[in-house]
Amino acid sequence: MNSGQTDNTIDARQVLQGSDIESLLDSMSALATDDGRSIEELEAEALAAEKQREEERKATYERLGLVDCGFPRRAIDCLDEVTGETWKKALRDAYRLVLTPGSIIVLNGRYGTGKTVLSTFLARVMYRRKKRVLYSKAYDYTMALRETFNGNGSESSVMARYKAPYLLVLDEYHEVKDSDFTGPALERLIDYRHQNGKPTIIIANYNPAVLETHLGPAIVSRIHLCGTIITCDWQSYRERNARKS
Repeated sequence: MNSGQTDNTIDARQVLQGSDIESLLDSMSALATDDGRSIEELEAEALAAEKQREEERKATYERLGLVDCGFPRRAIDCLDEVTGETWKKALRDAYRLVLTPGSIIVLNGRYGTGKTVLSTFLARVMYRRKKRVLYSKAYDYTMALRETFNGNGSESSVMARYKAPYLLVLDEYHEVKDSDFTGPALERLIDYRHQNGKPTIIIANYNPAVLETHLGPAIVSRIHLCGTIITCDWQSYRERNARKS
């Protein structure tokens, strides 16, 4: 029975939570406003806005996915900013090989030339193709193996994590000190991936004259068979940006 009291006004935005409901209410408000536009124009505008929102959602999910795969946020944020013909040529050369099963791509050069960004760009391409990707410092891989000596996990489980992805990026390869353990450990991993048709990107800052010596004859042999060494010797983007500021 009606008590004669007027019900409190209900705010639909509070009752219907969520971005989709917000969009619907905004669209209804626009339709209710007579600004001279036709229904067709309003529908086209609403579709364009929804398409933009969907692209933004996909970009967010993609970024989070790459972060979960270990790729540095700073590299992901720079993906669409690095320019220059030399960098683009290196990207094209690497792209052809990252589609080749078992290839080994070495990005070598001084700091700040965009090697990590270039590898992240290639990983994004593979990620969009639903391929598994993984980024890791080469040092972290060898340290994870060493920790198994103390009972922290098993060597096979560590190896499995690095063997599984379609594309593996091993950054800062030069930071791994040559030893009877680290050299063979990296060679076994890279050889397994090569033999099983999985591309690997190695990032290093070696002097070009001694690069092949540090990589070792086994890896160099496989590079000559199915891979390339790209020397990133152009101007550092960090230096260029510092001068601009």
